[in-house]
Amino acid sequence: MAGYIIYNGYWNADSLPNPVIHLLNAAEQRGINLIPFANTETAVEFDGKLSIPDFDVSDFALFWDKDVRLARAMETIGIRLYNSADTVAVCDDKAATHIKLAAEDIPMPKTIVAPMTYVHMDEKPSQYFLNRAATIMGFPMVVKECFGSLGGQVYLAHDMDELKLLTDKMAARPFICQQFIKANAGTDIRIYIVDGQPVAAMRRRSETDFRANVGNGGMAEKYVPSAEQKELAVRCCNILGALFAGVDILIGDEGEPLVCEVNSNAHMQAISACSGVDVAGAIIDSVLARERQR
Repeated sequence: MAGYIIYNGYWNADSLPNPVIHLLNAAEQRGINLIPFANTETAVEFDGKLSIPDFDVSDFALFWDKDVRLARAMETIGIRLYNSADTVAVCDDKAATHIKLAAEDIPMPKTIVAPMTYVHMDEKPSQYFLNRAATIMGFPMVVKECFGSLGGQVYLAHDMDELKLLTDKMAARPFICQQFIKANAGTDIRIYIVDGQPVAAMRRRSETDFRANVGNGGMAEKYVPSAEQKELAVRCCNILGALFAGVDILIGDEGEPLVCEVNSNAHMQAISACSGVDVAGAIIDSVLARERQR
């Protein structure tokens, strides 16, 4: 049995990203050869039929990237992806994630999706939208670009002037505005789900930032989630079709869990280090189990 791990070659041109290394090592320990493959090392071609050079269509791939076009093409020629292209696509788009989860009554912070705009047009996000966001959420307000990673495209607007500056700067990039949960400032809970089971959890805290991401200076500690929190995280993965994912949860003013984000290829080194759980090994075991059932 052999397969691939697809990763982003643009951001990782000089070395393999840490999650890929962990997955390669976990697979090797189980006697499985996984081939790391950057999305920038191949191309989708059409000449009467679709083809992708260098791939054996009988194999599977862990898709550790967000190149959804490549993912869909790989599935089209018969390569089995974990996670699927549909799951990667919906998790990568924060608006799409919230829309799909809201349809299943998943509790989340109040959220409003910005209208679509275009580059080089005088019309910016409408004043109606900005006023509506301020009415629903108040200030401070979290503003998130729909596409982004590691908290890098998440901002905090303290008043209407800051909100206008942020939305003007983002131009045509899609974004959402979201309720700021004051009690959770700089804190969140991540539960890692693999094959319908919560395998590890951590609480992340930052003393200097409203975002809790470890990459932004946050600290991680082992966390034991409640039954309600675990059930909520599992439901999210089932709704989104994720075999594995990191589900980020906030705690509301009344102590209720609120889903913040779902990451289809969440990093695992911090949660493995503080929980003592080999998350990469759990992912590889779940993928191999699926492959052996074929």
